[in-house]
Amino acid sequence: MALLEPTDPQASVTGFPGMSEAQLGTVAEDRLVTAVQVSAPGTAAVALPLLDLGFDLYLRRIKTLRVHPVQVKARSFLERDGEYQASVGSLHPDPNGYVLLPYIPPPDWQLHPRLWVIPIPEFLKLAKPHGDGYLFSGYLDARFVSSATNQFLIDTDDLHRQWLDRIPGWKRPVHGPRLATHSSTEEVPRPASRAFGKYGELWLSSQLMRAGLQNVALAQDRLRVDCVDLLLHDLRSLAIGGLVIHTSSLNARGIVQFRIRHDTFFIDPNLFVIILPCLDDGTLHDTAFVIPAADIPSVTTASSDRGDPGYQGSFRLDPLAEKMRPYAVPMKDLGVAVLDRVFRGRLSDPAKPAA
Repeated sequence: MALLEPTDPQASVTGFPGMSEAQLGTVAEDRLVTAVQVSAPGTAAVALPLLDLGFDLYLRRIKTLRVHPVQVKARSFLERDGEYQASVGSLHPDPNGYVLLPYIPPPDWQLHPRLWVIPIPEFLKLAKPHGDGYLFSGYLDARFVSSATNQFLIDTDDLHRQWLDRIPGWKRPVHGPRLATHSSTEEVPRPASRAFGKYGELWLSSQLMRAGLQNVALAQDRLRVDCVDLLLHDLRSLAIGGLVIHTSSLNARGIVQFRIRHDTFFIDPNLFVIILPCLDDGTLHDTAFVIPAADIPSVTTASSDRGDPGYQGSFRLDPLAEKMRPYAVPMKDLGVAVLDRVFRGRLSDPAKPAA
């Protein structure tokens, strides 16, 4: 049953006293992430932004950088006649993006069986300008046959077939890179890799935020399903990049080692592998490495870890191995260097806000 619009000021948006709009948004995003992953296991990953710069979720085809930014605008009540209304503030006009409009009524706070999934270009045509943003309205029962919003109503329990499979290019085959015959190489010590791994991701994220400011959104998969550790979204050019981050300890001979699993790796022009050499005490070395994914097979050797094939990297830092010189970047300049290489210089003035 639809809730009447409340008079309580705190409940004027959510329809429920004590539930803020931000809390409702978090609940909606969590429900939608779960619904996508249940509907499309093995094909879809969903990333959450580290800082909200306009998009709430990033839908991605696993083992690709086919990414679709998503803005979620949920409601927990309907108007008296059952009409759904939602105002959407600033919206980046990303041609690959979507606006999702779910209805999540109390007391269970579960997704209604239907929701609107609207490509951003179509949303801008449908919604009415409203102040600095837009006002959307429609009926979940599609009672008015002529309403243009009906074509974007889909079933919540059939997201894969009614939404994902209809995204242009979503169903294109995914091909992994070939792996040469396995060789017996020294394995990366697992405890060291695990101990420093998250530290490296967090440190690099801080450098990228400082370099990109409000022009670059960073996002991480809620559940890691392939090699992508960090997504980058340039809010000016609307380009997408991906990073594979390895924080690698030096062994007793001053050798940097890293290993990338073959089954989760893929090649894309906007995917880069970042190597962060790290001393035993956690101090980062003065030099980092930014390697295009396409170059990984040529700077590594094939290896197998308990039957799990992968790419094994090993090189000396001092003197630096010749094969690694093209990828070397001063650690202090890494944030700017990564953004410049991923977006090929398109992010020219980070101090100026995105449109």
